[in-house]
Amino acid sequence: MYKILAEDSRTGARVGELQTSHGRIKTPFYMPVATKGSVKCLDSEDLGKIGTEAVISNSLILSWQPGLDLISRAGGIHKLMNWDKVVFTDSGGFQSLDDDMIMKSTHQAAFFRSPFNGITYEITPEKAMDVQHTIGSDIAMCLDDVPHAGDSIREVRSKTLRTHSWARRCKVHHDEIDQKDKQLLFGIAQGGLDYDMRKKSIEFMVRLGFDGIAQGGLAIGEPIESMYDVLQKTSALLPKEKPHYVMGVGNPADMLETVAMGYDCFDSTFPTRNARHGTLFTFKGRLRLGQKRYSEDTGPIEEGCRCFACQNFSRAYIRHLLKNKEGVGKRLATYHNIYFMQRFIERMRQAIEEDSFLRFKKDIQELFRK
Repeated sequence: MYKILAEDSRTGARVGELQTSHGRIKTPFYMPVATKGSVKCLDSEDLGKIGTEAVISNSLILSWQPGLDLISRAGGIHKLMNWDKVVFTDSGGFQSLDDDMIMKSTHQAAFFRSPFNGITYEITPEKAMDVQHTIGSDIAMCLDDVPHAGDSIREVRSKTLRTHSWARRCKVHHDEIDQKDKQLLFGIAQGGLDYDMRKKSIEFMVRLGFDGIAQGGLAIGEPIESMYDVLQKTSALLPKEKPHYVMGVGNPADMLETVAMGYDCFDSTFPTRNARHGTLFTFKGRLRLGQKRYSEDTGPIEEGCRCFACQNFSRAYIRHLLKNKEGVGKRLATYHNIYFMQRFIERMRQAIEEDSFLRFKKDIQELFRK
């Protein structure tokens, strides 16, 4: 299911290959977020041309709109999206809903209010598995209770223990319903920034025998050095023969830091959100198109970039579109940033394979810390 192809001799960085029902995907990889079944401003053809290998969608929101009946009649999420590569689905509302739509959590279930009709829905671990199985994603995520940054130790402990209870039920039910389709299932460790609690959570998830382990409840507003610290200290607890996923990380600087610890999978709205607000990623660092100096700049976003935006349009034109809130401007900026992320990942893998990851990390990381 997962095999390591190359390892850096001075860090924990590695290149691997994950087998899914829609083919093999090399790690490390970054997933653009397709919450509602699409990446904002891009379609599946765009993603394919860019070289994107996986996306992640929100199963709870998809179950509300367009609804499971339509997804089933379409033949699953891949056919609905016209996407023949890997799809992850997360379990629901803690990741994407506003706080006032997260009603409560009990040992039995989580309760969310739909933003579409105002109805409160009960989501049990079994329901979360049924929904993701019906959607037909390649990799499903367990239902978890995500602590907020700043939660008390007591609150973090309560949510972590609830996550454990739900994870056990998810695993049992998923094993019962997924006899044929071979949908993979990842467990999610919680514990906030408390090392002992996160250690126990990882050990619990490992014992349940998931296909991969994710570190959840991070990149949510805590100090970045604190996140690094807990990820570094607990990385050795993760089974080497399985993929390691850090949820919510998409800043290239943070990806480099965590890849060096042995993490493989990443998702975030960071590149697309930055693009829509005029911050473009390049191998010389961030370029902020809102600055006046670009108003008459006829050069591409990045010299030498082969993406559709850079090959056909100028900084000045894309800046003009963004300043005037034109959808085409958002599309071109997003296209470039996702294209950059794919090239960045490819160069990172190459550096690991050539045992030059530390030099690559040093060259790129400072550019995205500024």
